[in-house]
Amino acid sequence: MADWITTYRYAHRGLHDAKSDLPENSLAAFRAAATHGYGIELDVQLAACGTPVVFHDFTLDRMTGETGYVHTQTAASLSTLPLVGTGEKIPLLADLLAEIGGRVPLLIELKIAPRQRIGPLEQAVAHLLDAYHGPVAVQSFTPESVGWFAEMAPEFIRGQIAADFIRRPDRGMSWQDRLDWTKLWRSDVSQPHFVSYHVRDLPNPASRAVRRAGIPLICWTVRSEDQRALAEIHADSYIFEGFTPDPMFGNRNRAKLNL
Repeated sequence: MADWITTYRYAHRGLHDAKSDLPENSLAAFRAAATHGYGIELDVQLAACGTPVVFHDFTLDRMTGETGYVHTQTAASLSTLPLVGTGEKIPLLADLLAEIGGRVPLLIELKIAPRQRIGPLEQAVAHLLDAYHGPVAVQSFTPESVGWFAEMAPEFIRGQIAADFIRRPDRGMSWQDRLDWTKLWRSDVSQPHFVSYHVRDLPNPASRAVRRAGIPLICWTVRSEDQRALAEIHADSYIFEGFTPDPMFGNRNRAKLNL
């Protein structure tokens, strides 16, 4: 297991700032994170043409002012849309990989829409990562998406994202999914190298079991001093937003980074 997973802290969707020209999931926000030595967490989904694009929401409204679903637009069309009135555009995953070039670790979250077929997004991401040289991991809430990598591309580091969906269910989730995703009961499918759990749900039986098993636990998304204190007690590292912590969580000697 690569030790960079727990060595770095990760800027949530890049080192973005809503009051500046650094919108979330933009190349500018990713450059800022890398400049400050932070790892980067980002979101990826498929455009209509099968190209992975870096964008969190399934709809365009919040971040572009346009309407419609990301998966109905081509990458060429999406890459022309300004992000929240700035000069930044929606990046392709290939653009992000070229921009960072292995300078800092990447946590790539695969966004799986309801009823989306497992395979096309994962295969497209794996194809791009085959030619990438640098510390990178794939992660998802959806165990079957992570499990695709376990079966088809086991050379990549995998992470299972989780939260307490029993207390705070997402709309449309079945009761079984709420149990499975909260308690990590589909870990036999995802076979994760690490787990990323919501900071507001720490500690809990699932997160304690992860650490007892010696599996790295990171948490998301730390936005306050209270949450940072919680993360530093109950997790091995964290994803953050809205402040600038020391970029290195544990060992500060970058020369010892294990790629």
